[in-house]
Amino acid sequence: MDNIRHGDGGSAQYWQERREAFALIREAEEAGERMKNAPLYIHGGYDEDGDVIPIENLEPCDDFEDAIQRLLANETAVSILVAQERMEIHGRTLWDVVAVLEARAYPETWGPDDD
Repeated sequence: MDNIRHGDGGSAQYWQERREAFALIREAEEAGERMKNAPLYIHGGYDEDGDVIPIENLEPCDDFEDAIQRLLANETAVSILVAQERMEIHGRTLWDVVAVLEARAYPETWGPDDD
């Protein structure tokens, strides 16, 4: 991920990879928005006393995490987020992006001593 990739900006493959990467980023953003606005509990029926049985609504959280995992599995999408220095989406820290940005900000200085 830390290597700079050079691609032919005029090739169909380059633009297809970009379209897919931006679609994955948008998918994660939209899943995060749905998660943020989803109810925490949903109606699960009634018990014997007629009281509502609440069920924890985990599907939006699972969908968001799945979208994040698909995004992080795509090298082009991660490289776009690195270029934008976007380290989170809807409060979810993107540790792959953070690692690349930290490596660039604090490069290891191992090597021969020139003193």
